[in-house]
Amino acid sequence: MRDALLRNLAEMHQYEIVTLHDARLQPPALANRSIEVTSGQFNREFTEALATVDLVWLIAPETNGVLLKLSELCYASHDKGALFLGCGFDATLIGTSKTLCFEALQEAKIYTLPVYAGEDLVAGKHTELSSENISTWVAKPEDGAGCDGIELFDSMRDLTDWIKQDDRYLNYLAQPYQAGVAASFSMLCRNGKAWLLSCNKQHIVRDGNQFQLSGITINGMVAYWQRFETIARKIAKMLPDALGYVGVDVIVDTEHDHKIYVIEINPRLTTSYVGLEQALDYNPAKLILDCVLNDKFVMPNLAKKEVVISL
Repeated sequence: MRDALLRNLAEMHQYEIVTLHDARLQPPALANRSIEVTSGQFNREFTEALATVDLVWLIAPETNGVLLKLSELCYASHDKGALFLGCGFDATLIGTSKTLCFEALQEAKIYTLPVYAGEDLVAGKHTELSSENISTWVAKPEDGAGCDGIELFDSMRDLTDWIKQDDRYLNYLAQPYQAGVAASFSMLCRNGKAWLLSCNKQHIVRDGNQFQLSGITINGMVAYWQRFETIARKIAKMLPDALGYVGVDVIVDTEHDHKIYVIEINPRLTTSYVGLEQALDYNPAKLILDCVLNDKFVMPNLAKKEVVISL
């Protein structure tokens, strides 16, 4: 994602690009300047860098609150002149918390999967869930990103035993497993409006009790464009401070009227961004910047090419 973004920004010949990089790694070749960061010094270096730039673009995961914490630093820097090219606090918080995301989607009348807190399972409230005839369960970190940390269980007892270990219940939740086609869509948001960029098929494979994302076909779900676009507009209305690029993970239940469940909202760049330039026949960084910076943004005509990303 970082390299794809840097390449797109460099192609615009409009900005001096400043990045940060781990001291153990080589600086990215496409940056005009890269600040070396040693262990334990990231927040200091990042905060100092914010004072020297006009625009700031984050690539960070929701895990352990990283995206939210860095976003808050960016909000604080706005008074000093650095404009944050990302979502507002509410959209970022809801995208970071699976529980808050579930509650917001439910209130907006968008199909999603129920969430059960780990504390409730440990407290013995799982007995009522056992009677729902759900055979397979998924445990997820409250603020996880992608497939990281997700575990699959074939019984409520196995799930409960696992979530009790090592105090996992403090940061894990449970959801019923939903069969179907794993998919996602990429969109632009501004002032409660949404513009769909691509409809993607995710190639997720089961590895024991875990899942792995092996690749993505950008526009592999283009047949669902109109339905995904409707959901995108509902999400943008639900999150009026969502700004710029947002990725949404869904499951399409092809066995039951192709019902679409929204699983996660990612208020940041996602892996799908890597294939967008080829799929759209357009520089996606330019598109996102135009959306964020232009009060009268108009979506240009874009291609809907199918592009495969292997991971």
